[in-house]
Amino acid sequence: MRISAILATLAGCALLTACAAKPIIAQDKTVEFDGQTLVFSGIYHTDINKIELSVNGDPLMKGRFPPYTPTQNLKSKYGDLKIEGKCYFGSVLGDQGGAFGAVAGIIQSSKSSSGDKCEMFVNNKPMENLYF
Repeated sequence: MRISAILATLAGCALLTACAAKPIIAQDKTVEFDGQTLVFSGIYHTDINKIELSVNGDPLMKGRFPPYTPTQNLKSKYGDLKIEGKCYFGSVLGDQGGAFGAVAGIIQSSKSSSGDKCEMFVNNKPMENLYF
């Protein structure tokens, strides 16, 4: 009976850990640029603070948010197009916890910038926002 209780506890912990590490997927956004259809997509891995941005299913940009840094600017080429993702993730600071997390949350709320988003640019022109 004791072994079955331990196994049940371990299985429950494994299940909770798997659920907590689920990535956040942004809704795809489709734009037209110079006659080309571009579909922007993104995934944010909360457990490792990693962002991945794709164009038409091709993963072009990846980066990690350093500690206490809510911004990540990513650049790449897609054919002859210059693609940029300027990301701001308020949750990166808010999830730090403690006094720093509380202060960061207050500052972000006062500036209305607590969301997690990436502004997508093509050849330096703003095109669309990905929200996570």
